[in-house]
Amino acid sequence: MEVEVVEIDGSGRLYIPASIRRRVPWRRFRIEVEGDRLILIPLKPAVDRYYGIAAPARFTSPEEIDDAAKAETEKLLRREGLR
Repeated sequence: MEVEVVEIDGSGRLYIPASIRRRVPWRRFRIEVEGDRLILIPLKPAVDRYYGIAAPARFTSPEEIDDAAKAETEKLLRREGLR
């Protein structure tokens, strides 16, 4: 087992030495904290392909959804010259 000492920089980045990066095919990982250990779990290709595809919800209440629907409807009606 290869052992390297690394550190996390001020921006939270962790440098993984090239000698280790060359030995693993993955580029995305899920990170878990277990006690005093950080564990990197590779995201398999199927998971990696869909990682980040869905954005967080834009609206969090029924009122926000209604307001957005109303605004879009008005915008479409103006574009069509119906309002």
